[in-house]
Amino acid sequence: MSIFWIKIIAVLTMVIDHVAAVLQFDGWEICRMIGRVSFPLYAFMLVQGFIHTRSRWRYLLQLLAFALISQPIYTYCFNGVWWKWDHLNILFTLSAALGAMWLLDLGKRVAQKRKRAWWLWALLLCAACCGTVFAGEFLGVDYGWEGIVLMLLFYVFVNARWAWCPITVLFAFRNQLLTGAWDEPVYQRGIFAAVAFIPMVFYNGQPGPKPKNKVLAAALKYGFYVFYPLHLFIIALLFR
Repeated sequence: MSIFWIKIIAVLTMVIDHVAAVLQFDGWEICRMIGRVSFPLYAFMLVQGFIHTRSRWRYLLQLLAFALISQPIYTYCFNGVWWKWDHLNILFTLSAALGAMWLLDLGKRVAQKRKRAWWLWALLLCAACCGTVFAGEFLGVDYGWEGIVLMLLFYVFVNARWAWCPITVLFAFRNQLLTGAWDEPVYQRGIFAAVAFIPMVFYNGQPGPKPKNKVLAAALKYGFYVFYPLHLFIIALLFR
């Protein structure tokens, strides 16, 4: 399974989740359970994108640009107001995680060049984790520091497929483990995030279709960025 098809699964489960969150129709809880699958897949794809991108600066700037564009639409869709910045959309979470991974990668490269500088790798690892907590708690990104830690773990164990399952399961049970409240319905919904491991198992390391036509290639490359604010706008337009 290529990244393209993992993106399709992530997008479909995200749309199901967001429609249910706004409408809250009969059976909406089931749809929100399905929606829990989306974020771990986006986390997984971000790590793969970070590793394979030709320009990390461009990758980060694209995420931040679409995060800023999406924020007013995001807050209107879920809160009914255009300007609300105390809870940031998922693209800000991905941007913060990308920055933390970049910091870890720089530390790793320095440690490899200077074998005695292992302490720098450990120091930067701690700095990245502290930055993660800061971003989650004070900036109010979606999924908080737990979401960024998930991406950091996927990055650290990117070549260890055996670790992807326990990492995903740990994330799925994060609320129960952190609070000890195992009977909360909202926390029980989150358990379904563990299902995201199934597409990861079948990941073949390939990006997916590569159209020769430049227009189609650009549409495929940027289409998933555009889709995020676009689908929120359509949901708000139809159901708000």
